[in-house]
Amino acid sequence: MAKEQVLYINFDKQPETRDRRIYTKDYSIATKDKKCNIITLAEDKKLYPFKLDNTINVVIQTDRRIIQFSIPADYRWNGADIPKFLWFFVGSQYNPEFKIPSMLHDYMLEFKEDIYCELEEDVSVADYRRLTSLAFRQALKQEGVRTVKSNIMSGCVQLFQATFNRKEWNID
Repeated sequence: MAKEQVLYINFDKQPETRDRRIYTKDYSIATKDKKCNIITLAEDKKLYPFKLDNTINVVIQTDRRIIQFSIPADYRWNGADIPKFLWFFVGSQYNPEFKIPSMLHDYMLEFKEDIYCELEEDVSVADYRRLTSLAFRQALKQEGVRTVKSNIMSGCVQLFQATFNRKEWNID
């Protein structure tokens, strides 16, 4: 049987994103990060330089199923993790065409337990991990990134997830 493919991704409205700028006063404002560590607002903005201003509903159509979920307003993410030595060839995490795809991918990874549990039982953890990479690739294409570049980027993401983050994929 052929592997599942992502056909398209649709948002109910245009995601409104912004870059989180670091100001001097941010170093004096303490907050908690996602792991409940006390950090300054400046450190939080450095870890998560992007923010979604509006809640969006996401529909991912594959050749086998429809995956639906919402990304809430104020969601923060770190963008595309591209090593600095590759920025000349690929671009940096701050490239505008990478923002929405990286938001989608990061959200699907961060809340994988919620999204994965909503899918039918015939989806393995490895298949879900692969679907997150395919969704990233499709979102890149929909943002105007060339097919070759989006294929390379999603392939690298899939390889990294399968190789280095295996223990984080234990979903009960």
